[in-house]
Amino acid sequence: MSSTARPVRLKIDLKRPLDALVVGALALVSILIRTVSLLNYPQWPVTMNEFDPWYLFYNALLIAQAHGNWYAVPPDVLAWFPWGYALELGNTIGLPFLVALFSLPFYSTYGPDAVYTVAVFSDVLLAALGVLAAFVAVESITNSRLGGYLAAAFVAVSPALTYKNLLGGLPKTSWGAVFILISTYFLIQALRRDNWILSLVSGVFLFLVEVTWGGYTYVDLSLFVAAFLLVLMNRNDDLTAKHVSIMAVTTAFLTSLAPNNIGFMSGLAHGLALVAISLFLYLDLYLKRVIPSEITESRALIITAILVLIVAAGLAVAPLLGLSPIPSRYYAIINPFFQFTVPIFRTVAEYIPQSAQQMVATFGLPLLLSVAGIYYVLRRNANIASLWLVVLGVASVFGTSEQPYLFNYTAYIVAALAGVAIAEIGKDLKNGGKGRIAGVALVALVGVSMVADASFTVVLSDVPTSITNAGLPFAATNYAWVATLDWIHNNTPQNAFVLSWWDYGYWIQVNTNRSVIDENNTLNGTQIRLMAEMFLNNETFAADVLERYFHLYPLGNPNYTAPVYIVAYDTAVLYFPNSSILGAEWFIGIPVNFPGEFYGYTTSDADIAKAMGAMTVIAGYNQTDYINVTLVRETVQPIINVLNSSLAAQLPPSTISTYEALLNQIQSASVTAWTPRAYNSLIVSMFVEGLQATGFPVVAPFTVPLPTQNEFALQGYKVPNVYLQYFKPVLIELYPLGQIPAVGGTATVYVVVVVYQFVEPWVVVTPQVVTLSPQR
Repeated sequence: MSSTARPVRLKIDLKRPLDALVVGALALVSILIRTVSLLNYPQWPVTMNEFDPWYLFYNALLIAQAHGNWYAVPPDVLAWFPWGYALELGNTIGLPFLVALFSLPFYSTYGPDAVYTVAVFSDVLLAALGVLAAFVAVESITNSRLGGYLAAAFVAVSPALTYKNLLGGLPKTSWGAVFILISTYFLIQALRRDNWILSLVSGVFLFLVEVTWGGYTYVDLSLFVAAFLLVLMNRNDDLTAKHVSIMAVTTAFLTSLAPNNIGFMSGLAHGLALVAISLFLYLDLYLKRVIPSEITESRALIITAILVLIVAAGLAVAPLLGLSPIPSRYYAIINPFFQFTVPIFRTVAEYIPQSAQQMVATFGLPLLLSVAGIYYVLRRNANIASLWLVVLGVASVFGTSEQPYLFNYTAYIVAALAGVAIAEIGKDLKNGGKGRIAGVALVALVGVSMVADASFTVVLSDVPTSITNAGLPFAATNYAWVATLDWIHNNTPQNAFVLSWWDYGYWIQVNTNRSVIDENNTLNGTQIRLMAEMFLNNETFAADVLERYFHLYPLGNPNYTAPVYIVAYDTAVLYFPNSSILGAEWFIGIPVNFPGEFYGYTTSDADIAKAMGAMTVIAGYNQTDYINVTLVRETVQPIINVLNSSLAAQLPPSTISTYEALLNQIQSASVTAWTPRAYNSLIVSMFVEGLQATGFPVVAPFTVPLPTQNEFALQGYKVPNVYLQYFKPVLIELYPLGQIPAVGGTATVYVVVVVYQFVEPWVVVTPQVVTLSPQR
């Protein structure tokens, strides 16, 4: 008897392996771009990048030591002395928590090295995961693989992601954006399949957004706006309300388990606010059923009126309870003029508004395409998840234009919206009969843009880590900071306090395990202002601040309890006339045209520049009290007169070229044109005395005679010997960046880190001068 059953045939979707191949290739491109410095310069150490990641790694280490228990992270007793111990917020704990969890299987064998390795190389995972997240989010919104592929490609080559996503960067905002895209994907799938497990998973990823990035106010409010738009467009339904509720309750519950300040009851902007969004959607459905049909269309106005009343009441009551209804960081976005009232916001690059030209240069073609993506979502793909992406896109682009610290988050959202635009434009071209040729032209245009972005990104990625570069604006490795931190760790007692400008707080705190006066957390403006005032005034003023405000006393004082050190760094040039060590002299700063020929004028890319700029702003001082603008003009004018006179025609071209180069250098060296107040400041005195301790004199800036055909030496006025009474040099760390030609001789440029100790005038301290050998 023959069987009538049809044979079972295995159906293979050949498109899925293609997706894996394309997305995998783009992920590899993304990884290679972000690690290009490691590939090109293997001698550069693999380490944490920038400043904040050092403290994130430190918290990850503490959690790993506590076997993954993020509640066991102790208060930060090393920071913000003497104002109390710092309790880190949940958005500082989230990413370290994940790093610690992934390192736990290896911790028993490798110890802290396991945590360090996972922390550094987590950015490799991020580079790949970001590409995947962009693909799945856009493909699920548009049902277009082309849109998903191009969104993933935009992420892979984005210049905007390079600044923070380099190896060892631990970028919180980037992780937050990737988790948002993944959360969006699962929410769309939950709505499409009516599967509560998928909306629960979406809630888990939304929880990861809030504990890794911490932008919960922004994220939750944007979700609420998306829900409001959905109601206005009359697209709310039972399915949406159900799955948003599952997602919201999941996230709210998980955030309630987070330690410190991000928990369920810690604010209306998260936790309860998420549940309020689902209640809002159910309220809309209820009003649909109970409101008479003739006024059904007015329910949006009714809901709006209720919300306005609630928000107005909250804004009115919050100040009475001593609460700030809008955090200053977000208020500075809403009201850009507010930024100029906060000194920190005016001095930190991450808070300085960006021009439209800078925005286009940073985000490229995806920024322009994202506008079309917003249009297509509103017109064709409007569900709660896609509308959320639209709100995130609009808010993030505007927010980034005001505060660029959001740019690496915005890059992911813009790329996704650009992918939506490409997908929908492709559909329009196909439906309009213009299909293949127009599609190829569109892809070619996008391809050219991507090649340009990729080239720019590779250049931006090819840099050393900050701690091995001292934050200088060129790719030159130096170990002055590394050696200094090692010295502090090995040569100062455990209870020592270390002062520095706040930029270096985390480097010092984490690498030396010493208390710092201020760190990279910019919330404590009072302490940062006091540090600025100390650097900008004389040593008597600085000593008074330490005793009056910090209750720290100099070595030798009866009230002395713990040693106090102050650290500063900049660059300096050691000039050798006729290439001989005889007559050598120091110039504070770096040649303006480094590594070009040295003409005797320097600028600063480190603490001197910060003192004459950011520190004066934060301290509320007048910058002209420190920079002698008149001196700059008087020095420039004779050169201008020569170049504009009839004598110029009689001078050889080489002399004219020298004068033109010198004119440019003098104008760019204004931060070293010091007034008497600047010379008496602690910051300048520290570098003068520190360099004089090497045995060579220091030349006063803007005192070198202008070179002529018969003059071949840069001999300027020597600054009198400086002997600070309350601050004595204990370490002068020198690292040579390289030798350069100079007028009448040669010069060597150094990175200089100086360490001083707070002592009574009668205490004798012998400084240690260390010149490091360049490491290849």
